[in-house]
Amino acid sequence: MALRNADTVFSEIQTMTRGHAEALMPMMARVCAQAEIAFENLERLAVTVGPGTFSGVRVGLSAMRGLALALDIPVCSIGTLHAMAAAHAGETPLIISVDARRDTYYTQSFDASGQALDAPQALSLAQVVGLHPDQTLAVAGSGAAHVQAAGGARFQLAEIADYPDAVQVLHVAEALSDQDWAAQPRHPEPLYLRPPDATLPNPDKQLRRQSDADA
Repeated sequence: MALRNADTVFSEIQTMTRGHAEALMPMMARVCAQAEIAFENLERLAVTVGPGTFSGVRVGLSAMRGLALALDIPVCSIGTLHAMAAAHAGETPLIISVDARRDTYYTQSFDASGQALDAPQALSLAQVVGLHPDQTLAVAGSGAAHVQAAGGARFQLAEIADYPDAVQVLHVAEALSDQDWAAQPRHPEPLYLRPPDATLPNPDKQLRRQSDADA
């Protein structure tokens, strides 16, 4: 969570694998209190829309949609990989590659100025290593070490966090023009690059188990 009041940015971050829904709103309340800005005085919102974990993306989107509706203010959609790339201070093109497991890497390429060269993709490790074969590239994200190990010396590890820093999300949103903000969807949608791992229970199996128990 990051918030600007005049020339000062206030932020807080918690690294967690679960409990996002319970932690988010109290965190926002604390940052607003530090910045001495009441919820009702917020003017614009920005949120990452993925790719990422299903629960994490959904929690953030739900919170920002609710606030935007309640306060009647715009909300800006920022790609997770774009927000991570914004922290890159190097002079080489960059690949953000996030390990989504099962030989799947959420990946996006950026030029040296930070402009996206393609859309976020779900690629295998071999496909990531095969990107831009004639270039030396910086690589960041939770899959960066795998990419460097498989791709060799042309991949240089960039010193970027393996998650989208809220302060970088703030900077990306602030760099947008008024026209960009006006073009934002009223209800931002999540960006998922593969279907959820969870599946609904099979009612036939439940009936069979119940029948076995009755027998």
